[in-house]
Amino acid sequence: MDPEGFDSQITFVYVGDLDRAAAFYGGQLGLELARDQGACLIYRVTPNAYLGVCTHRTPDPGGIILTLVTDDVDAWARRLRAADIEVDGPHANERFELYHCFVHDPDGHLVEIQRFDNPL
Repeated sequence: MDPEGFDSQITFVYVGDLDRAAAFYGGQLGLELARDQGACLIYRVTPNAYLGVCTHRTPDPGGIILTLVTDDVDAWARRLRAADIEVDGPHANERFELYHCFVHDPDGHLVEIQRFDNPL
C-alpha cells in the first residue's frame, strides 16, 4: 500500500548564531515561532510551510535539509527502499520529539521525512 501524501513542509537552514537568526526571522520578517527546540527554532511561513533555523548539526553540502512531514514515515521508507533508494532510518529522535528517516535526492541534497510526536 502506498503512503498518503505529505501534510506540510519544512526547510532547515543552519546558522552560526541562533539569537541573530531569531532577531531576523522572528523580528525583522515577523514570522511566528511555531516551535522552540533549543538548538532549532521553527517558524511558520504559511499554514503548512515552515522554516527551521538550527545550530545543532553539521550541514550537508549546501547547508539545507528539505523536510516533508507525514504521519506515515514507515510507509515512505518502505516505498523508497522498494525503489532501491538508500534510506537512513526510520529512527525515533527523543531530543526533538519526532520520528524520521533520511534519503538523498539524485543531486545529493538531504531529504528528511518526519512525523512530529507532538504536532505543530
